[in-house]
Amino acid sequence: MRAILLVALITACGGKSTPATSTTTTAPAETAAKPLPDVPFDQLDQDQRAQFMKEKVVPAMKPIFQNHDATKYAEFGCKTCHGKEAAAGHFDMPNMELPKIGKSTDWSQFKKEDIEWMKNDVKPTMAKLLQQPEWSPENPKGFGCVECHPAAE
Repeated sequence: MRAILLVALITACGGKSTPATSTTTTAPAETAAKPLPDVPFDQLDQDQRAQFMKEKVVPAMKPIFQNHDATKYAEFGCKTCHGKEAAAGHFDMPNMELPKIGKSTDWSQFKKEDIEWMKNDVKPTMAKLLQQPEWSPENPKGFGCVECHPAAE
C-alpha cells in the first residue's frame, strides 16, 4: 500500500513541464485527459494516479485543511503533505517531517482539536478517496495515520 501511494504521490505533484515549441495544433480530444476509471487507487496506472491526485485528492483535501486552519494551510499543495522535498520532486510517504506516531506516542503534545480533525476528517476522507477501508484494530491493513506519518518504534 505504501509503495502504491509513494508512486502515486511522486507523480501526482507534477514533473517538469516543457514549453510547447510546435506551431501545429492538436485536436481537443487528444489533449484532454481521459476520464479516470471508477476503481480503487491501487488499481490505477502511474499516469492515472497523477491525474487522480490532481483531480480528486487536492480539490477534496484543500478545503478540509483550510477550514481547519486557514492561515497555516493558505497555500495548500504538494508540500502540505509531502514536505519540503516535494519542491525537488520527491514525494516519499510517509513524510519524515511529520511527527512520529504509534502506541508509545504522548498524545498530550498535540492539540486535541488537531487529533480530532485528523481522526474525523482527514483520515476518513483520504480512505474514501482511495476507495480503501479505514485502519482500525480489526482492520490493520486499512488506510491509517502511518500512511502519512512515520511510525514510532
